[in-house]
Amino acid sequence: MNGLDVHENMIANGIIHTKAIQIGLRSHLPEFYEQLSGIITNCFDENFNTAKAPGQEWVHLSIFSVAKNIITATNAFVFFGPQLASNPVFLKAARDYPEDLFFMAETLRLVPSLLHPCLTPILKRYQRGLKIMVEHITPSVEERLHQERIPSPYRKANREKPRDCIQFFIDSNSREGEWTADKIVQVLLGVWFAGVHQPAMSIAYVLEDLSQNPQYVELLRDELSSTYQDTKDIETKVNTASLIENRPFLDAFLKESSRLRPSDSISVRRKVLEPFTFQDGTHLLAGDVVCLPSQAIMLDDEIYPDSTKFWPWRFLRADSEDISPKRLRCTSRFTTADSTYPRWSLGRHSW
Repeated sequence: MNGLDVHENMIANGIIHTKAIQIGLRSHLPEFYEQLSGIITNCFDENFNTAKAPGQEWVHLSIFSVAKNIITATNAFVFFGPQLASNPVFLKAARDYPEDLFFMAETLRLVPSLLHPCLTPILKRYQRGLKIMVEHITPSVEERLHQERIPSPYRKANREKPRDCIQFFIDSNSREGEWTADKIVQVLLGVWFAGVHQPAMSIAYVLEDLSQNPQYVELLRDELSSTYQDTKDIETKVNTASLIENRPFLDAFLKESSRLRPSDSISVRRKVLEPFTFQDGTHLLAGDVVCLPSQAIMLDDEIYPDSTKFWPWRFLRADSEDISPKRLRCTSRFTTADSTYPRWSLGRHSW
């Protein structure tokens, strides 16, 4: 991640990334809905047109490849703005970077740690995606930091700030010199790594589950068709996106898919900084790493009866015997983090 240094003392890592993502990005999400809708449509069209041969009615596509292309295109727009998101060279590098990093990590895992200092520089030479991303992102970050540090009387009048994660990090960097341009680029790359691979995997799994459980297609269509409004009015688009986010059967379907096929088998990783003993006598030494077996928890029959069965109804209840979409309610949301569904971890201070 271009030399990102993560401190064991959480305070030393600062809170800029928290302010930028949890406050800056979340508060601006509605402004992205219309553009993201267009990007997703165009990305689907490009993938179909590229794979379709003349005179061919059906097209064979890799679910994961298409999902990864869509996630890369949409996230690049939100993270880095329309200029970089429309650059095909940058997009390819952004798509390849997580895979390059995975390859490097797995290679190092297979060799003795004694060889890591010698092998790491060699492996870094092949991380072309990282190099291209850094070359494109760094000038933009440096220019924006420079603009922010110009005294107010000398700034360009009516200068409209970009709306993307780069700018959210700039705005959160309130104290001059708190984070350098290199530091912001490093953290952006770290967040990017987490924000591309796992969502693409989740989309691929959802589409596979939908194809293997066609009995749910009509229910999903009915629920979404009652929500979607075909209009170009941006305010209505924002309201429609908000409604889609609160569709109970869609939410339950997504949650059941990720429960059965999580992107990782463990979660809530914590490094022990000093010796600690739990109430049951389990003792941890400094340097130990502990985690939750999230996949095992979500396949526990005592928590989820008939746990290996794909059954979205386990997260739903109906207000009456009528199971139409309008009568359904979620008993547990897809985004809910708790000890029986540790898909999203359990917070910074969970034990």
